[in-house]
Amino acid sequence: MGRPASKSPKSEALTIRLDPKTRFILDYMARFKGQTITTVVERAILAAAANTVISRPDDYGDQNITWQDLWDVSEGVRALEVSKVPELIPTFEEERRLSFVFNHWPFFYASEKKLTYLNHYIDVLWPRIDEFIQLHDDMKRQDYYAAGNAMVEALKAAKLQPPKWPVEPTRPTPEKSGGNFSRDLDDDIPF
Repeated sequence: MGRPASKSPKSEALTIRLDPKTRFILDYMARFKGQTITTVVERAILAAAANTVISRPDDYGDQNITWQDLWDVSEGVRALEVSKVPELIPTFEEERRLSFVFNHWPFFYASEKKLTYLNHYIDVLWPRIDEFIQLHDDMKRQDYYAAGNAMVEALKAAKLQPPKWPVEPTRPTPEKSGGNFSRDLDDDIPF
């Protein structure tokens, strides 16, 4: 028989300093609404976040980004999504991680277009992401693929089938290169 499901999701403690007036207001709101102080604070945050929208004009009209567009249960996916939004002022470390992920995309995305995350890989690799980045920085001159090989081993240790690494470069085809390609003259000789 399996373990019973947890009654409450994992939560984190937050310590804040309040002046006596603000603390009184918080107690007042909790009593008035018949809620805990935690519930009052959580709902106030949700209400404020619902009204916080990043608007960007683009070629197809306005693109709006809210916290819900960036949220994912995977910590790594959340971090990557936040690091892609300039309005959230990503740090150097966040930009560095994003660059590493883009360069090692088979471990993080379903395709080179980088539209769909591979959460099962990310959940294994993300807790060690800075270690993999440091390995890449230290070894790229001797073995450019060392960090990728280390990630392959981490995925194997987690009993996951890793992606093919290193990625084999695709050769441009005449259709992809716009038709401007050199032809072998022997192809035109009939004998």
